[in-house]
Formats: sequence, C-alpha cells, structure tokens
Amino acid sequence: METSNRNADLSALKIDRETRTAGGGRFVFPAIATAIVAALAGAFFYARSSGAIAIRTPQVGTTRIVKVTPSQASTVLTASGYIVARSKAEISPKSVGRVSWLNLEEGQTVKKGELVARLESQELEAQRKQVEAQKLQLSAQLDNARRERERAKALFAQKIGTEQAFDATDSAARALEAQIQAAGAQIRYFDELIKNAEIYAPINGTVTVKKAFVGETVAPQGFGGAGSAGATFAVIVDMSSLEMEADINEQNLAKISRGQPAEVTLDAYPDRPYKARLRQIVPTADRQKGSVKVKIEIIERDERILPEMSCRVVFLNPEAKIDSSTPVKVMVPSASVVEIDGKKGVLLIQDEKAVFKELSLGPEAGSQVEVLSGAAGGEEIVADAARADFRWRAEQKVRIKKD
Repeated sequence: METSNRNADLSALKIDRETRTAGGGRFVFPAIATAIVAALAGAFFYARSSGAIAIRTPQVGTTRIVKVTPSQASTVLTASGYIVARSKAEISPKSVGRVSWLNLEEGQTVKKGELVARLESQELEAQRKQVEAQKLQLSAQLDNARRERERAKALFAQKIGTEQAFDATDSAARALEAQIQAAGAQIRYFDELIKNAEIYAPINGTVTVKKAFVGETVAPQGFGGAGSAGATFAVIVDMSSLEMEADINEQNLAKISRGQPAEVTLDAYPDRPYKARLRQIVPTADRQKGSVKVKIEIIERDERILPEMSCRVVFLNPEAKIDSSTPVKVMVPSASVVEIDGKKGVLLIQDEKAVFKELSLGPEAGSQVEVLSGAAGGEEIVADAARADFRWRAEQKVRIKKD
C-alpha cells in the first residue's frame, strides 16, 4: 500500500471531539421527557391507590332519607317491597276471535258481570242457522219415516207385510232421530260459542291494563299463536284488596309475628305513612334469596296507593308506648354520610350524577343519624357512600345499580 493511502485511512479513524460535543444535546431532551412521564405515571398511580382518582364511573346503590314518626321510633325491623292486589283478574277469551266491540279503558271502573267486550260471531251464527235448517229437514223426513213404520207395522200385524220390511222402516226412523239429536247438540255447541264471544267482567275493580283494540285477534290463555293482543287483553284489579308484599331475611323472621303493627310508606309519598299490620307470613322460603315472603295489610288506604308502587314497611314493637307529642324526625343512614372540603353531608342522585348536599346533623341512633337541617325526607341518595374506596367530588357521574 502506498504511503499516501495509508495516511488517508488512518486519518479517517480519528474522533472529532468538537462535533461530539456539539451533538450531545440530542440525548438531553428525551431524558427529560422520560423523567416527566415517569413522574406523572407515579403521581397517577399514587392518587389512584390513595382513592383520589376513580378510573371508571362508580356504580352505586341508592337509598332514601326518611321521616321517622313517633311510632316508628319503636321499630324492630324494616323492609322494602311493592304494592300488589290480592284480587286481580286477567281477561282472556274462551275461543280465538276478532274484537268487534270493546268497552274497556285504563282507569275505568267495572262491575262483576258487566259486558266489557264482544268478539265477531257472524260466522258462528250463520253456521248455527245452517244446522238448524238441516234439523228441520231431518224432522220432516222423520215424520214420513214414522208413518212408513206404522204402515209396515200394521201390514206385518195382518200377516200381509214381512218382518224385514218393518225392521227397515224402523231402522230408518231411528237413524233420523239420532241425526236430529246430533243436530240439536251441534246447535247447542254453536250457542255456547256465540255466548263465549261476549266477555264479562269477572270481578268488581278498575282496569289497569288494556292490550287489545277493536279489530285485533285474541286467543285464550295457553293457546299458541293468534294476534298482537295475545292471551290477556286486559287486567282488572280490585283496588280495595291492595296490600304490600316484602321479602324478609330468614334470620329476621323471629322478630315479627302475625298481626304485628306496622307502618307502610310509599316512595312516592315519603311524608305520608299508612297504618298497617302483618297479615300473613307465607309458609315457604326462597332458598336462593334466603328469605320469606310476608303480606302486610294497609289499614288506611286511599286513592294514592296504586298497584306495583315501591314502598317501605317498618314493623313496630307492639309493647312500646308511643308519645304522640314527639316531633317527626328526619333520619339518614350513617353509611351514606360523607365529608367533602370539611363539610358533612350526603350525595343526592340527580340526572345520573351524585351531587353533594351539606347537612346539619344531630345525634346518631343506631345506624341512622338525625338530620337537623338540609333535607326534608324522601330524597334519593347514594347508599354506603362512606365506604367507597375512592374520594368523592362535589359532583360526579355515577351508574345506578339495577335490581
């Protein structure tokens, strides 16, 4: 290798220290950005672990702030349930047919035996007339057959006719009599079908559900197919039979007994408790729920009580003395009380949001706290808000648990 080429190759191996120093800034900014990201991630995970941040919209159960009357101060057990009817009738036709006339409207009061609907029966009436005409024709033939039989009988008695001829006329007459009986049974069958086309109210009550309309085809219950109205096209409820049903945990069953006094409060009217009593403990348990169904009779019913309303019952101590002069108290569950920015209160449910409401609280009574001011009773709030594993804000979105 020549000397000039050797020198050129060696010079290429030298390190340019000035260039390295000038380009070193390329590594400074990525390092700073990495440090910032790491710091932010650490802060996020620390906030998450401390409960300051909730990644998902929290799912919450709800309860209500309640008013406690003097009688409810002697409460031994509380439960939630619904208003149901002891006497209820679902109207269904006995045969498939099309509604030609309907006298049913939701909210309408009907009496037992009142005609409320009629199905089309023109085809049945035409078939009945046809069978009736056949019966008349058979009756005319029977008259002639009987006369023939009498003549054959007379000839046979005089030794002029044969026994075979008499038997033939007798059989013909008997066959016509049987056909006439069959036609009569068929007429009665069509009469029953025509009668079934008229539907009457089975009980006194109020129409709460109307599913069918004039022109729709309806079918009996248990009959497959037929029409948009289905098997039940109206429901009548006896409003005087409304009562409450609730599920009681098996462990609390010993606290109640038949005839025990109680108070029922509708969720729609939390400030109006109704006097009630435990009418029945259903003699069976639900093994999946671990509960027993009870029925509570409402003694002072009014028009505000409607079927399927949600309500709450408190069972009272029958031996407790009630001081009617004691004012009504507003109570909130202790587990629903939270503290935000140094203020205590509850989280109201408003348009799928939990909104903080400051309350002035009094002394605790068991699992409840008396509300001195800030709530009137009946407000829907987040249940067990104090036990959440994150920090509540003054307003945030929530998801309501579905029953």
